[in-house]
Amino acid sequence: MKWINLVSSIVLITAVAGCSQGTSTQVDTGSADKGSAPPKISNEPITLTLYQHAAMSNDDIDKFIVQPVQKKYPNISFKIVRKGTGQNPEDLVAAGIVPDLIYTTDANTPLWRDLDVPEDLNALIKSNNFDLNRFDPAAIDSIKVYSGGKGAMYALPVAQNIAALLYNKNIFDKFAVPYPKDGMNWDEIIQLARKITRTDNGVRYIGLSGDSISRLGYGLSLPYVNPATNKASINNDNWRKAFTTMKEIIDVPGFLGEDKKITYGSNEFFKDGNVAMFTQWVPDLIASLDPSIANNIPWDFVSLPNYAEAIGTGRVITPHTIMLNKQSKYKNEAFEVMSILTSDEVQKEMSKSGKISVVTTGDFQAQYGANVPYLKGKNIAGIFKSKPRKINDPLTEYDVLVRSAIDAAAKELAAGKDVNTALREAEEKANKAIEEKLKK
Repeated sequence: MKWINLVSSIVLITAVAGCSQGTSTQVDTGSADKGSAPPKISNEPITLTLYQHAAMSNDDIDKFIVQPVQKKYPNISFKIVRKGTGQNPEDLVAAGIVPDLIYTTDANTPLWRDLDVPEDLNALIKSNNFDLNRFDPAAIDSIKVYSGGKGAMYALPVAQNIAALLYNKNIFDKFAVPYPKDGMNWDEIIQLARKITRTDNGVRYIGLSGDSISRLGYGLSLPYVNPATNKASINNDNWRKAFTTMKEIIDVPGFLGEDKKITYGSNEFFKDGNVAMFTQWVPDLIASLDPSIANNIPWDFVSLPNYAEAIGTGRVITPHTIMLNKQSKYKNEAFEVMSILTSDEVQKEMSKSGKISVVTTGDFQAQYGANVPYLKGKNIAGIFKSKPRKINDPLTEYDVLVRSAIDAAAKELAAGKDVNTALREAEEKANKAIEEKLKK
């Protein structure tokens, strides 16, 4: 009964189960040694449960997981469980129900690790001759760091987010200001924003939407906590640089309105047409953007700005991952699903659809967004000129508390507080939150 109640809102994706693998085309799983026989995959009917913990639509699950797997293994079907009320990771574990596979992010790995869910994939990687050298090393390093930093590998990378700067050509043309270019630093972008931010004929134009302070810190891979003391480690020159950049964006004359709003998004950019520049994770933009408004304005990408000393890099790498439950009865079959999802064939199709591959052995960047009509003619190459940075290390379970305090400080800066005071108070609030968690 627990299972029936828990999955009342489950989306079922099934196929006619069969015992024969047929003569379907084999998918290249990127094995390092084609001469070694991988573990045998059952040809009996199998249903694997997949938990969708990170954003992935029904169509994407069907296109990139279900169909490719059933092309090779028609005996394998899927039951999809989505995160939601009563179906959060803690709920599943408490009910004794954890899916075979978990689609999540590297940053969620500690949550699953604390729940004692993920299988260490090292043995399966070895027995399947699975080649990790195909992947972006930063993605592999990120997973290993989030897996505890002791050699464990609790997931495989599937895709990644890369951010870019979007700009509205109409606004730049209106005020005769040159368009932004690839490889600019934050100071240069803020100077452009100063030339555009104004009210003209009753229309208020925002030159640059402010990013969060923590994401400004991503550009330098800044850590949050000193693990030796369990104290926030942000009242320093590096974090002061991120706070100062945020303050400079906010202090552009005309940026703040009566509502003291700091961040603007795709609606203001595409629908209202009054935001000249804003930063966004590109795959997230493509996944959420209504195609009916995508061509409302002439727009384009340039590479994500960063600090002068870090040009050529963007935010820290944030891969989406797939994880295997150590309690699964079908570990070999589940790992085969993971292999197919990360195969060149599937990664190519994902890239064409607007997801950024973590596999570096194929020419996926050149095909990026080919199936997204409104990306035609855009500066796709610019997206990839700000390469993802290595994850900030060390990581601690208290990072999220510090990050929350950092981002909350943006409102203090908007209210007129100086950088040093806002930084000091953010650290004090973060340390208080850490102390309260330590007492529990």
